[in-house]
Amino acid sequence: MLMKKYAPMASLLLGLAASFSCFSAEPAELTSARGNYQKQIKTLTDPVNARYLAYLESLKKSLGAKGDLDGALAVQKEIDSLPAPATTKAAENAGSDKIVIWNQNNGGKADRGTKKVSVSLWVGSREVWNKKFVHIDWDPTKQTKVEILVPTMTADKLRVQVTETVNDRGGLAEIEFFRGGRNVAAKGAATVSAVWENSPKHMGSMLTDGDMATWWLLPDNQEGWAEIMLAP
Repeated sequence: MLMKKYAPMASLLLGLAASFSCFSAEPAELTSARGNYQKQIKTLTDPVNARYLAYLESLKKSLGAKGDLDGALAVQKEIDSLPAPATTKAAENAGSDKIVIWNQNNGGKADRGTKKVSVSLWVGSREVWNKKFVHIDWDPTKQTKVEILVPTMTADKLRVQVTETVNDRGGLAEIEFFRGGRNVAAKGAATVSAVWENSPKHMGSMLTDGDMATWWLLPDNQEGWAEIMLAP
């Protein structure tokens, strides 16, 4: 009885659903036309965006070389405000500088390492760029690394803050900063917050010696930092 009573209503609802489906379905011709339109717009605007980004990168580098840090930062702000695809394309074209941070596992003992770092660039006592809480992979059997793209700018010091560690025992194997394809952190003077048991085998200098078989270790249960002086 109940089924007979509600059968007409069910049929009506199914009919309405079908009607709405027909109305909401988009014609294939419209989908195709919109896709072609968006593709043409992208084709036309990508070169304009790329040229503008290339100019901004050049301007920022020029201002930084003159010591106009406020101007360089203003240009970087403009770059950051542009659409992500254009920014990515410009970074590819400009061959962006990069920081490479190598993790360590205490020579395969798998009891120490780093999970997150914050990085910053400095000119004298002034911070000019930073990126916070960057995840770095850790593996108990092999060394891993993270690469961080950096805007082209003048800097004479790189600071790496260890913000999360493995088993509350942190450390890093090597810190590199490639500027124009050259590692300007190589053999750079390294100052660190502390060293595990003041061991001469795990001092801050291990971070820039170019040897992945050496590493800097932090004291247990401590976060810490390393500062690397960069070559011109």
